[in-house]
Amino acid sequence: MQTLKLLFSKIKDDDPIYEKKDVVENIFVFRMLLIWHLLYTFVFILNCIGIFIVDKHIFDTGYILSCVLLLVFIILLIIVGPDHACAKYLCISDAGFLVMITSSSLTYNMVIVVMLPIVIAGVYSSKCLSRFAFAFSIFNIAFSTYVGYYFGVCDANMVLLTTKSLKHLQKDGVFLLNEVNKNPGLTLFMYYVFPRSLIATGFYSVSNGVNKMIRRTMEKAHRIKREAAIDDMTGLYNKNKLLDDLKKPQEPDRRVAVIYWDVNELKFVNDTYGHENGDLLIARIAGTIRLIAANDNDNVRTYRYGGDEFIMIIPDGTEDDALSFIDRWNKLMEPIQKDSKIPISASVGYSCGRYADINEIICEADEKMYENKRVRRE
Repeated sequence: MQTLKLLFSKIKDDDPIYEKKDVVENIFVFRMLLIWHLLYTFVFILNCIGIFIVDKHIFDTGYILSCVLLLVFIILLIIVGPDHACAKYLCISDAGFLVMITSSSLTYNMVIVVMLPIVIAGVYSSKCLSRFAFAFSIFNIAFSTYVGYYFGVCDANMVLLTTKSLKHLQKDGVFLLNEVNKNPGLTLFMYYVFPRSLIATGFYSVSNGVNKMIRRTMEKAHRIKREAAIDDMTGLYNKNKLLDDLKKPQEPDRRVAVIYWDVNELKFVNDTYGHENGDLLIARIAGTIRLIAANDNDNVRTYRYGGDEFIMIIPDGTEDDALSFIDRWNKLMEPIQKDSKIPISASVGYSCGRYADINEIICEADEKMYENKRVRRE
């Protein structure tokens, strides 16, 4: 249940930015698929009350299958998580099967949705995923054409093969063609599967070109926004980014650990060795913090909170997690301190609790850091 809540909290986030590749795209596609199912439900209701006049057995069968598909998709996405490498293929597959179900049952009413997987794949930067969506769409065209002919809302043109204009098929208001297609297999391929596949190929090419331009613009905007959140000297997130992250909704009872660092003897280094070495001291401490965070978990975030103060936030973190990070940081600092010509150290404190009390946790970690600084001085 906790995993489900976290998944939907990400989906509801108005401005999702995650370090792991394709997470934002997966969330966007999941939103699109949920909207699709809502629209499908609306049309299903219209059909039930007689406004949308599709055979009820056909429509009910398609709608029930789509609901089962959505449930399976959500379960699988919860299991693998939106940040898993296969999640994007899972999203495209769900879109493809959804198109397969709706276009097989509603046939000519849903011809345009066959391109949906190609459109969705354009959200991602992966060429392999785009080819996968294209192949899925071609298969969908063939599958939905044949299944729709025999089991769906059958288009009269598919049954009668009316490839001529109306004036050749009627005289004095009487329809002249009076027999069904005797060879539907070849006819369906020649007049439906093949031409629609050609259209899909052209659409795939154009869509890739347009999406490439859009993707470049989005990447540039994302890079600018990310750079605005990064502190130039240390490479850590800045204080504004921390304040923004703290405003984002989280599960109130979700556990979190906070580690707080403060550089020791910065004024002494500035006065004795110059401000360049003082900046170097800050950058070296920040580099060690960034290194232990990068080696552990993509969800762990580090910030430059003040001039010489740093914060690490560990989602689902415990006291053992915080102590483990601090221990690794101390071991990483030992050889650096031995080889440094200037004194290089930092006082550190930590605290744990619930996300609902995150501000109090930061304050408590700050107090423990100052207690550590006092003990060091003594």
